[in-house]
Amino acid sequence: MKYALLAFAALLALPACTPYIAGEGEEQSAPPAPAEYQRIDFADQTATDAEREACLAAGGTIVPSGKLQWENCVQPFSDAGAACTGSADCIGDCRYEGDAEHVPDMDVTGTCQTTDARFGCYTIVENGKIAHTICVD
Repeated sequence: MKYALLAFAALLALPACTPYIAGEGEEQSAPPAPAEYQRIDFADQTATDAEREACLAAGGTIVPSGKLQWENCVQPFSDAGAACTGSADCIGDCRYEGDAEHVPDMDVTGTCQTTDARFGCYTIVENGKIAHTICVD
């Protein structure tokens, strides 16, 4: 069941993981990450007009999330994809992208999380080691 959840979370995250490469396909621009990150939370299931404006102004995207599909503001991190050995190296979490079961005591390098999305399954790296895996729905 755990692998099924991880596979499902990975499929949901794949579109967000596609890197932008200038010159390939149509010219596109990703929303700019805010200079100083500040999480934007919505007070209710649906964002108010003011909450929507704040989210978009911060470079975020409004997406339904979790089991209840409440609207959330998902913002990019400016250090997304940078190598890390712990969450102190990142604005968000330092995450391990491989199979955590095969490297429980080995030194690993993680990657700074791409966005502040809270939902899905992911493995946290601390002090260059796998700390834990968590699934949030």
